[in-house]
Amino acid sequence: MKILEKVKLFFLKLLRKIILLARKIRSNPNSRRWFAEACLCISIGIIVGCITFNALTKDKKSLNVSDEGAAAPTEKSMLEEGAGLPADDPDSDVVIEVVDEEVPTAISQDSYAPPVNGWSPEEIDAALQERNEYHSKNKFQGAVSSYWESNRGVTDVAGYCMYLFNTDQQVYTPADFEGLPAEVIHIAKNEIYARHGYSFKDPDLYNYFMGQIWYTPSVLPADFSEKTFSEVEVKNLNVLRDVDPL
Repeated sequence: MKILEKVKLFFLKLLRKIILLARKIRSNPNSRRWFAEACLCISIGIIVGCITFNALTKDKKSLNVSDEGAAAPTEKSMLEEGAGLPADDPDSDVVIEVVDEEVPTAISQDSYAPPVNGWSPEEIDAALQERNEYHSKNKFQGAVSSYWESNRGVTDVAGYCMYLFNTDQQVYTPADFEGLPAEVIHIAKNEIYARHGYSFKDPDLYNYFMGQIWYTPSVLPADFSEKTFSEVEVKNLNVLRDVDPL
């Protein structure tokens, strides 16, 4: 009780001092002017601080990506059943440079996706055997395999070890996808998400990417952020979203 009484007495004294100070300010014209100027300075300081903070923390990237940019993601219950699981989200500042894509004259292991690059032939063969069942469970594999063979000259396992398009490094235009099968364009768009471990609800998309040994889904929709995309990926997503007929 003594402590409460002391606290009460302290606040009463403080209140009296505040009242006396207010009376002095009210009765003294100079004090009123100083008080008003101090309030004005504090208000201006708060406003300037808020504007500066917003300017410094504003996202520099313009992420014009809608939910239509990819297929509906996997629900958590599906992941628990084994429908998806580890991801790589290489978000970085990227200098955008438009270059002409060259059809490789020879495919080497250096051309493989980063998650696979450096694997031994035995490790690649083991991964391919492990995921072989997925190749026949999706509607995209036939069109994509034909594209690899006719447009890229790839007829071996490299098609399961490489990215279909370099949409994380090269800025594409709608003209780059003219005449391509709808399935190939759809896969190109969703491949951007797949590189970041995005999990797909659509069975055909899920099975196609599970057949790619570089792919390991791990990011649930609730945890996925478009901020993981680089500026190059955002530009390519916007292009592919517009040209994707599926």
